[in-house]
Amino acid sequence: MFFTTLSRVFKLALQNFVRNFWLSVVTVTIVTLSLISVSTLGALNVISRQALSRLEERVDISVYLKPELSLNTVQVVKEKLETIPEVKSVEIITAEQALERFRERHAANPLIAEALLEIGENPLGASLIVKAVTDTGYQKILDTVTSEEFAEYVQNARYDDYRRVIEAIGDLSNKLTKTGQIISLVFLIISLLVVFNTIRMNIYTHREEIGIMRLVGASNGFIRAPFVIESVFYALLGTLLTAVIFFPGLQAIQPYIDSFFNGYRFDLVAYFTEHSLRFFGWQFVGACILSMLASYVAMRRYLKI
Repeated sequence: MFFTTLSRVFKLALQNFVRNFWLSVVTVTIVTLSLISVSTLGALNVISRQALSRLEERVDISVYLKPELSLNTVQVVKEKLETIPEVKSVEIITAEQALERFRERHAANPLIAEALLEIGENPLGASLIVKAVTDTGYQKILDTVTSEEFAEYVQNARYDDYRRVIEAIGDLSNKLTKTGQIISLVFLIISLLVVFNTIRMNIYTHREEIGIMRLVGASNGFIRAPFVIESVFYALLGTLLTAVIFFPGLQAIQPYIDSFFNGYRFDLVAYFTEHSLRFFGWQFVGACILSMLASYVAMRRYLKI
């Protein structure tokens, strides 16, 4: 009996959807636009988080040691730096590694290659790449390595300060997030109004059928259920259409993402594919709640049962 009733409810909901086909199409389109705006906002947040993460990984202090220092002395300097509370890690770049990197970086310049041949020996010393526990610790580390304590070891120290870039990206991300939230809110309000009016029109269109249902003893729940199921249809179709549009959109912007990250491969499509069930699942749940809320208000006001 339960499944028979449920089947009839779904059939009535589908009839409501089909009979007012163009109105249903408009409703689904508005719901889809709302979910696309939310999805775009989610994609922007993911991209900004990745960009900030990559920049934070690049922040370090390059400590250039004097060329005459032995490898054992370099190791001692490394261990001394690791005792500083603000230091997260210290990596040794040996003189040979530094020379190899220098040659690779200037491979297109024959004058530098000739100069190295004339010198006949490695003019570069070892260096240390120091990363801090937090961004605020870099200045203290720089002050320490340039102090008298390390003067006999350190030739020069360079701090590539990406904080301004990080702050700029963070500010831009916040502005985009706020703008996206406003756009999403506007679309969500429009969706509520459209679903409300769609259900209201369906109630008006089926007023005679509803009257007959009352006469034959149909319960209030049975009369209301098709309109609730219809609102779920809008949410489901809107979510599916959003996924259909969203993934090709991600594929279209992937080359620009690769260019933006400059050599670091971040596959946005793979990321959202991996998290698609949770990402679109929550969108479907949210769309259902909003659609059912609009349906409830419309039925409460216009369905006199």
